[in-house]
Amino acid sequence: MFAPADTYVPQFGARAQSRRAPAVVWAAMVIVALVPALLIVAAPLLLASGHTALALPIYEAFSYLCHQLPERSLHLEGQKLAVCSRCTGLYFGFALSVLLYPLARSLKRVDTPRLRWLLLAAVPVILDWGLTVLGLWENTHLSRFLTGALFSVVAAVYVVPGLVDLGQSLRRRFGAKAGALSVEQSDDAAVLTRAAAVEPTRTKEPVRSAPSDYGSPSSRI
Repeated sequence: MFAPADTYVPQFGARAQSRRAPAVVWAAMVIVALVPALLIVAAPLLLASGHTALALPIYEAFSYLCHQLPERSLHLEGQKLAVCSRCTGLYFGFALSVLLYPLARSLKRVDTPRLRWLLLAAVPVILDWGLTVLGLWENTHLSRFLTGALFSVVAAVYVVPGLVDLGQSLRRRFGAKAGALSVEQSDDAAVLTRAAAVEPTRTKEPVRSAPSDYGSPSSRI
């Protein structure tokens, strides 16, 4: 039984939406990654220009994620950034990596490199921190920024395809539910159509009149 014409879903439109889905996920990730990076720089600029009421909430929000020690933070316009130098590298490295990701790798690919590359990217961070704690090395703003940026750049290569794959899985799941609901509605409509077709039509009964004997001359008065 064919479904009604009004329930037809154009296949070319569905394919176009499927091709656009990875780009939509990537664009959302760019926004999510850029906003914190911009706020980190905006906080000292706002504070230096006298907009304390706008700057302090930004510092307060990032205080839950970073120690914000002045001696371990980069400064802009005489004010420290909203996070320390290592966290600055993490945020900026991730934002830059996500922004430039399509230039290095297709958004359609959802496979990720081997986990060992992410672990290797974490080694400089551990060494830069660990050697300083042991007194064998004194890290600097530059070393903290670069090691944090390196780790986040590599991490983005795992996060982007993972979220793209998740977005496609959710789209397929909800699309399948919507398709099943549409088919069910089409079947119900078809059943009602068949029932209406086989229902016998009622015909009007002819009006019966009483027999008249006026046709016979003998019956006339």
